[in-house]
Amino acid sequence: MSTASPRPRKRSPSEVQRAVLFALFIRELQTRFGGRWLGAFWVLLEPLAHLTLLMLVFGYVRNRVLPGIEFPVFLLTGLLPFLTFRSLALRLMESVDANRPLFSYRQVKPLDPLISRALLEIGLYGTIYLILLVTLGWLGYSTVPTRPLELMAISIALLVLGFALGLIFAVGTDELPRVRPFIRIAFMPLYLLSGVIFPVSALPAFVLPWVLWNPVLHAVEISRGYFFPHYRTLPQVSALYVIVWGVAALAVGVSLYRVRRHRLLAS
Repeated sequence: MSTASPRPRKRSPSEVQRAVLFALFIRELQTRFGGRWLGAFWVLLEPLAHLTLLMLVFGYVRNRVLPGIEFPVFLLTGLLPFLTFRSLALRLMESVDANRPLFSYRQVKPLDPLISRALLEIGLYGTIYLILLVTLGWLGYSTVPTRPLELMAISIALLVLGFALGLIFAVGTDELPRVRPFIRIAFMPLYLLSGVIFPVSALPAFVLPWVLWNPVLHAVEISRGYFFPHYRTLPQVSALYVIVWGVAALAVGVSLYRVRRHRLLAS
């Protein structure tokens, strides 16, 4: 007597969603590295070269404005958070276009490649951050943060802001791709105005009211205060300011996505 083979179990929506995100994550990983280990090496080499160049060019400030603070660690704690934020905002901006052919599958939504690319960027830059911290620790520098939980919290707030801006840029520039080069250019002065190279306290007093509008500067300054035991942050910086910016930008991005999600599929 023959028995019928059991019917395959129907996957739940959450299982389908996880499978889609995992497949997109692997696709993004292969695309980012070009299918070669040399691509992974270049991802690590880029911030390392950036850090080394800044140490050579701006090393003279270490004894003038950073007494008692190791300059390579100071640079690293500002450079990697900013690079992660910038990578989220700019690389997510192009994720919809890069994965548009996949939208013909009904399981894939325009938000899925944004989430998978964000996870990849956070994972890559988080790994690079740890590798460089371990390397500097091996060279004799102090690389253990004094308040790691608070440092993690302000880092998450900055990541949320980067993801939210990437979502806004991806949806808002979908029909205006010529705007994207101007957005990339705008991140150049933002790099200089975010306290990556110099401590905020070294800026002239008349400049502070203007640069303090920048939430990334608040995040970088606060993260250094959580990292170094003797680093004095300005009283004007606020973690709540970064959180408010992140939540507001995320609300705008999600609202914009809900309004235009059908247009993204039809483009």
